[in-house]
Amino acid sequence: MSSRTTTFWTRILRNKLRFRAPSHPTAATHFRQPSPPHSALTPRFFSSASYNRTPSAERVIQELLFEVERDKQREKEERKKKGLDTSDIDAEEHEDSMGVGQLIEKIEKKKVKEEKFSYFDEPTDSDSEDDDERWTPDAVNKRWELFDKKFKRHEELLVNFTDAETLDDAFKWMNRIDKFEQKHFLLRPEYRVIGELMNRLKVSEGKEKFLLQQKVNRAMRMVQWKEAYDPNDPENYGIIQHEQVGPSVDLLEHAGFEKEKGMIQGGDDDDDIEFDDMKEKDDILLEKLNAIDRKLEEKLAELDHTFGKKGKLLEEEIRDLAEERNSLTEKKRRPLYRKGFDVKLIDVNRTCKVTKGGQVVKYTALLACGNYHGVVGFAKAKGPAIPIALQKAYEKCFQNLHYVERHEEHTISHAVQTNYKKTKVYLWPASTQTGMKAGRTVQTILHLAGFRNVKSKVVGSRNPHNTVKALFKALNAIETPKDVEEKFGRTVVESYLL
Repeated sequence: MSSRTTTFWTRILRNKLRFRAPSHPTAATHFRQPSPPHSALTPRFFSSASYNRTPSAERVIQELLFEVERDKQREKEERKKKGLDTSDIDAEEHEDSMGVGQLIEKIEKKKVKEEKFSYFDEPTDSDSEDDDERWTPDAVNKRWELFDKKFKRHEELLVNFTDAETLDDAFKWMNRIDKFEQKHFLLRPEYRVIGELMNRLKVSEGKEKFLLQQKVNRAMRMVQWKEAYDPNDPENYGIIQHEQVGPSVDLLEHAGFEKEKGMIQGGDDDDDIEFDDMKEKDDILLEKLNAIDRKLEEKLAELDHTFGKKGKLLEEEIRDLAEERNSLTEKKRRPLYRKGFDVKLIDVNRTCKVTKGGQVVKYTALLACGNYHGVVGFAKAKGPAIPIALQKAYEKCFQNLHYVERHEEHTISHAVQTNYKKTKVYLWPASTQTGMKAGRTVQTILHLAGFRNVKSKVVGSRNPHNTVKALFKALNAIETPKDVEEKFGRTVVESYLL
C-alpha cells in the first residue's frame, strides 16, 4: 500500500469515527480492538448518526483503522532505516482535517474568562494574606484604573448612541453597547429578569401593568433577601446570626415521671398519622365512652332496687365498667392534632396556700404552640406537680389555636397597638433584613407563628400571662389588605406603586 493511499484512507476513517459513537457503550468496549493512542491535538467529534450503526460495523471500522495505522507505522520504520525524512507522516497526526481547532480554542478561552469573571476569592485569616500580590496597593490601583477606563468607554458608547442621526447608526451603536456589556459588565440572571420586566412595564397598561408591578416588587425583594443572607458575600461576615427564641419544653427530661412524660409527649408513632385518621380515631373513642356511660347509668339505676348476691354482681360489673372508662379516658388525654407543631414553655409559677392541715402547693404552666406557618395557640393549666400542669396545658394548647395572616410571609401588614389590663403591646412591621426585635415572650410566640421581621415594645406590666393575652389580641386585630378591600370596597396596592 503506497503512502498516498494510506494517507487517504486514514483521513476518511478518522473523519467517520469522529462523527460516530457507539450506541451501546458495553458493546463497544466488548468489540474494541487494540489501537495506537490517539493524538491529543486532534479533536474528536461525535454525532447522532452513531445511533444507526451496529456493533459489527463498529468492529469492521476499528479493524480497518488498525490496519491503516499498522501500515503507516511500517512505512515510517522503513523510511527511518533508509535514512529518509518522516516529517510528512508526523504532520498528518497533528493535522486539523475539519478546521475546528481554532474554534475550540476560542470557546475554551471564553469559558476561562467567564469563570474568572464569576470567581470569588473568599478572604481568610491566614498569615500569608498580606503577602498576596492581588491585594497590594499597586494591584488595587491597577484594577481601579482598568474599571475606570471601561466605564468611560461605556459612557462614550452611550453618548454616540444618543447622538445617532439615523436608525442604522443607532442600531450599530446599540449592538456595540450590547457586546461591550456582555464582555465587561455581565449582569447576574436575576437582574436580567428584572430588566426584562421593567421593559415590559413601560408599554403595559391596566391590569397587566399592575401584575407586572407586583412581579417587579417581588423580584426586588427576593434579590435583597438573597444578598442579605448570602454567606459568600463579604459584607455579611459577622452579621448573620441565628435567632434566639424561648426554651423548649425540656423540663420533663429531668422530672423522673415516665408515665406522665409519655402521656404529655405522646407516642413516636403518632407523628406519622394524618389529621383525618387521628380525627376518626377520636370519634371512635368518644362513641365507646358514650356507650360505657349509658351502661353505667342503667347499672346504677338497677343497683338502687337490687340487693344480696345480685347487688354484689352489679357492683363488680359497675367497677369493671368504671375501670374500662378510666383506661379509655387516659387514651383520650393523649394530645391529638400535633403533627408539624412545636411547643414552647412560656412560664411556670408556683403558689403555696397555708391551711390547718399544712401547705397546699400548686403549679401554673403557660405553654404556646405553633406550626411556623401562621397557626399559633396558647394555654394555661394548674396542677399539684409540674408534669401534671404541663400535661393539662399541652392538651388545652391545641384546642385554642388562632390563624394569623402574614404579610409577604415574614411580617405583619401594618402597625397595631392593644392593651390588656395594665399591659400595652406595640407591634410594627419591619423589612426583610431587620429580624426580630422583641422580648423573650413576644419573640417566642411570633416565631412560632412564622414571623421573621417584626418590631415590638411592651409598656406597663411585664406579667407573662397578660403579655400573651395582649399579644394575641393584637394579632387578631391585624387587618389584611383583603379585609380592607371588603370593608371599603376599594382596591389596595402598595404605596410605592402609586
